[in-house]
Amino acid sequence: MGAALPPIRGIADIEALERVPLEERNDVWTVYDLLARGAAIDPDKAAFEYLANGSLDDTPETITYRQLLERTRKAANLFHSLGIGPRDAVAILLPIVPQNYYALLGAATAGIAFPINWMLRPEQIATLLQAARIKVVVALGPTPEFDIWEKVTALAERVGALKVLQVKGPGGSTEEASDFDALSAQHSGTRLEFDRVIDPHDVALYVHTGGTTGMPKIAPLIHRAIAYKAWAYRVLLAQEPRHCGFAAHPLFHIGGLVHHTMGSLARGMTSVILGPMGFRSRNVIRDYWKLVERYRITDLGGVPTTLGALANVPPGDADISSLRPYTMTGSAGLPVRVSQYFADKIGVRILSNYGMTENTATICLPPRDGDPKFGSSGIHLPYTKVRTVVLDEAGNVQRDCRVEEIGQIIISGPGVISGYLDESLNRNLFVEKGWLRTGDLGRLDANSYLWVTGRAKDLIIRSGHNIDPLVIEQALMSHEAVALAAAVGKPDAYAGELPIAFVQLKPGASSSEEALQEYARAKVPERAAAPSEVVVLESMPLTAVGKIFKPELRDRAARRVFSDVVLATATEDMDPAISIEPDPVHGKLLTVTLSHGNAERDGAVERAIRAALERFTIVYKLCWRSAHKT
Repeated sequence: MGAALPPIRGIADIEALERVPLEERNDVWTVYDLLARGAAIDPDKAAFEYLANGSLDDTPETITYRQLLERTRKAANLFHSLGIGPRDAVAILLPIVPQNYYALLGAATAGIAFPINWMLRPEQIATLLQAARIKVVVALGPTPEFDIWEKVTALAERVGALKVLQVKGPGGSTEEASDFDALSAQHSGTRLEFDRVIDPHDVALYVHTGGTTGMPKIAPLIHRAIAYKAWAYRVLLAQEPRHCGFAAHPLFHIGGLVHHTMGSLARGMTSVILGPMGFRSRNVIRDYWKLVERYRITDLGGVPTTLGALANVPPGDADISSLRPYTMTGSAGLPVRVSQYFADKIGVRILSNYGMTENTATICLPPRDGDPKFGSSGIHLPYTKVRTVVLDEAGNVQRDCRVEEIGQIIISGPGVISGYLDESLNRNLFVEKGWLRTGDLGRLDANSYLWVTGRAKDLIIRSGHNIDPLVIEQALMSHEAVALAAAVGKPDAYAGELPIAFVQLKPGASSSEEALQEYARAKVPERAAAPSEVVVLESMPLTAVGKIFKPELRDRAARRVFSDVVLATATEDMDPAISIEPDPVHGKLLTVTLSHGNAERDGAVERAIRAALERFTIVYKLCWRSAHKT
C-alpha cells in the first residue's frame, strides 16, 4: 500500500490499473478496518477539528484518531447492548456534529448505519424508519434553530416504540437517561464487547436517495463497495495522510459519506468540521479563504452553490498556498465558467465527478494529471464500466451508442448495489444483468470522457422534438447577472411541452425577465429550444446538498399554466385554487377547486374549464367548495 502512485492522465492509465485484479489492489474490506488502518498511521493526529459555528472565531475541538476509534467502539458496544445485530439498522438524525461520526461508524460496526435527512417531513421519516425496521434512533435533542427533536417526538404515533438516544446540540439539552454520550461512556473503548466477523458483502449503510417530495428509496451499500471507493479515491486523487479538507457535506448524502468521510479517514487525513450546518453555516463563505489559511487546507471543497458563491469572493490577502492543484467536487453540473475561474484565479482544477447513491458514489472522474475537459465528468473509475445505449420502449438495450452519440447511461462494477431495500422498486433498475440504469443521458467521446447531458426525465419534448435543458441553462448562465439557471418543460396544449427557464440573479444584479428571454433566444442554438418565458426567482429551490431541485420548478411551471387556463374562465368570486400533487397511479394529479355560486353560471364555467383541460395530458379533478356539487 505504500508504493508510489502511478500518474492518471487518461483512459490508458485506468486500463493499466485494471490489469491487476481488484482483490489484489486493496488490503482491507470493511468500514471498521478502514478506520482502524487510518488511525494506525498516527493515532494522536487530529481526525477532526470541530468548529461549532464554522467561524474563524471558534476555538476548535480536536478529536484525534485514537479518540475517534475509541468512541466508535463505545458506540458499537452501546448499539449491540440495545439489540443491534448485523442485519439491524440504527437511524441517525443529526446535523454535522462529532457524534454523527461516532454513531455512523459504530452502527456500521455493530450492524447497519442509516443516516437520514433530518429536513424531510415527519411522514417521510416515519416511512423510512418503518421500511428499515428501525429499533434504535440517534437524534439531536431539543436545540434552538433545529426542529429534529420535534419531528422525532411526532414519530411515536406513526412508528411505535423506538429506543431514542439524544445528542446535545448547540445551546440544546438532553435527558440523562437517553444521552448518547453518557450511555456510550459506560462501554469499553479499547475493544468490541461482541464477536462479529464482518463479511465484506454485508450491508454497512442504508442510504436513501431523493425524497424532497414523494417517498425516498433506500439503497443498501455493502462494506466491500465502500472499501473499493476508498481505494479508488486514494489512487485517483493521490491522497496522503498530510492532506486536510473540510467536513461540511451532509452525512445523509452519498458524497459526504463515502468520499469526504470514509475516503479521508481511511488515509489518516484531517477534516475540519464547519459547524452543524456545514457549507450552509452563516460564516463559511465570509471566512472560507481565511479558514483555508489557518488550517492549511489542501483539498478545496464545496457543493456547487458554495463554489459558485466563492467565485464571487476573492481570497484577498489570505495565504492559500496549501491548496493542491486539483480537487474533486460532487456535481457533473458545475458551470464551466466556475471551473475556469478556479483554474485561472485560484490555481485549482475542479474535477467534477459523476456519481450516484446506487453506485456507492463516484462513477467517473476527470484525470488528475490529464485534461479535465471542463464540462465533462471525466473517465470511468478503475473496475467500473460505463456504456451509453439506445433503449427500446420496453427498456431493453437495442444497441450501444456511437462515439459522441447521446444515449442513456448504464453502469456496472463493484460499487453498484444489488437493488433497493424495497424489491418492488427494482423492476426497471437494471437493463441487463449487472447493468444499472442511471436515468441519465450522456455521450462518450473518442477519449472515453463521459459528458452528462441531462436526466432522461429532464428532457423537454416539444412536438416530438427532444430538447436538452442544459442548452438553455448554459446560455443563461453566460449572462453576467445570472447566478443560477434551470430549464424545465411546461405543459402546452399544442406542443405537449414548451421550455421555460427559472433564474436566480447575483446579489446586487438586475435584469428583466424580458431581457433575459431575448438574451437566451439569441444564445440558444436551436429555435425550438428557446425558452417560451424566463422567470426570475428570489431564491432557487435547492436540495439539502445544494443542487437545484427541478421537481419543484416543474410544478411551479405547471401551476402557472393551469392557473391561466382556469382564470381565463372562472370569475374572481369563485376563488379558484390550483394544486398539483403526487399521485400513485398517474404520477401527478391536478386539482381545481372553485366556490359554488349561481348554478347556471357554474355549469357553464365547469364545462369550459373541462374543455380547456382536456387538451392537456394531465389527469385532473374539479371540486366545488359547496356540498351542492362535486
